[in-house]
Amino acid sequence: MINKTILLGVLFLVAGAVNAATTTLSQSQNQTADGQDFSFDFTPGAYEVGSSSSFTISVQGDFSDIATPGSTAITIGDVDKGNFNRVSAEAYDVFSQSFNNTNTYRYKLNFNLDAAQTTAFMNNSNVVVDFADGVVALCGWWNLGNCVADEGDAPYAQVDYTYEVSNVPVPAAVWLFGSALLGLAGVARRKKA
Repeated sequence: MINKTILLGVLFLVAGAVNAATTTLSQSQNQTADGQDFSFDFTPGAYEVGSSSSFTISVQGDFSDIATPGSTAITIGDVDKGNFNRVSAEAYDVFSQSFNNTNTYRYKLNFNLDAAQTTAFMNNSNVVVDFADGVVALCGWWNLGNCVADEGDAPYAQVDYTYEVSNVPVPAAVWLFGSALLGLAGVARRKKA
């Protein structure tokens, strides 16, 4: 009886693991103009209705106006999330590139969406990362080397979106395999008795 209980528990754990899954979509764009407005259009697949989701937004650029709040305006779907810069409380992984006497920083922001916000985003899956006019492009002829991605200096915006996918039905093969194991366990038990 104990063997059967353990086996059934394992099967339910496997079924749960099959049902609970997340996926992450990622998009990035390099800055080519001062005060660039980046628009990311996502096409999420089937999502788990009633589940939450989250964003990680990473930016890098010459934030020469960091003394003034609002270097980067974030809009997710129809919702204006506000203005942020590298000294905002929400900013993390702040890193100064400080090359060519520029005010270049990289930082990240996280945004969590509850179930209702996730549903709304699925109906308007657009994210806007809007650099303020003071965020200047680093790809001018005078510092072309800063645009080489291998050097890690290229100014950019990147959005990573993580959401729960719809439940995946447990394949019939799993149930057949489980019942076969239960049958073998029963046969083995009878042989012992």
